Amino acid sequence: MANKSVYQDFNADALTYFGLEQDTIYGVLSGSYEINKVLCTQDQTTYEKIHSILTVPTEDDQTFRTKKKAFILPKCSVSQDRLKAALKEHNITVTNDYELADLIIGHDDISPYDKLSNGDNIPSTLMMAKLWNYETTEGRETATHPMELAVYNSSIPTLITNRLTEKVRYYDLDIESSVYDVWMITGMALNLAHLIETTDLSVVDPETVLHSSASKMVLDEQLLADLKTQLGSYSDDKALALKIVPTIDYKSNYHLLWQFAQDCSSITYADNRDKDLQYWIEASNFNSFNRKSAQDMILWLEENKKLCKTTFRYLEPIVRREITIHNRDLYTFQVAVKKEYQQYLKKQND
Repeated sequence: MANKSVYQDFNADALTYFGLEQDTIYGVLSGSYEINKVLCTQDQTTYEKIHSILTVPTEDDQTFRTKKKAFILPKCSVSQDRLKAALKEHNITVTNDYELADLIIGHDDISPYDKLSNGDNIPSTLMMAKLWNYETTEGRETATHPMELAVYNSSIPTLITNRLTEKVRYYDLDIESSVYDVWMITGMALNLAHLIETTDLSVVDPETVLHSSASKMVLDEQLLADLKTQLGSYSDDKALALKIVPTIDYKSNYHLLWQFAQDCSSITYADNRDKDLQYWIEASNFNSFNRKSAQDMILWLEENKKLCKTTFRYLEPIVRREITIHNRDLYTFQVAVKKEYQQYLKKQND
């Protein structure tokens, strides 16, 4: 049985499979004075292969529905409750033991966007990371602080992080070696990647799971009006509206999404602790739409092959109202939609 921690014992077969059996194991100090093990390698190619195995979907929005038990990789930007609810619609349960799962919910947040450097603390939920400019110590037998004693008793070189130097002076530590430019892999990352490669265990991304849910709401003009009213209030209605937003389908009715972003931009500051709301804001391009004019939105939709008659007929009159003309004392002006856009002005049944 595997536990939820990213710090797992390294499976010998997995080490051999990926050719990492000769790479060094280091200790990582936790806040509870535990020394956990990570593998550090200079083999960037293998690191990226493992990352790809864990994050690139092998199931689509139809095939994943045949699975029975899912394991969600740590640090997922969508809340477990929301994923559980979406998976339950397809009779898929969530397990905390990846060895019991036949489906992995994979995502890019298993590793940081940038490297960890100069002794930064290593978050206990990170499965993988690039490390730059670290040092190691094995502690001192004469140590008095329990944190350094834990390092000494572990008998493995431990990465020096701010967590340790906040308790023990750096200059009092015995420095063993420099870990300057390496790729860190946890036991969970290695073992899971090996299982995916050698068994029927497969991967799907959170986006696919969420968009397969029947609880997704289409943003229409009535819902938009209701949300504007509720979000403008200071009652329980606002809290309710903020719970509705993450359920909105952001892959349709882009003109209304744009209008929502124009009218209700304050939701970006509403609740930074709500993972589902923050995920929706990022995935829907909400902040980007807020900064676009109606014309910018039309051009964006065209560039992304999402422009249709409905969106154009909604946005074009707004653009028209923003036209400014000078020198009226000397000239007359005539404005017309360019020929290539006139197709969008025809009625839907034309």
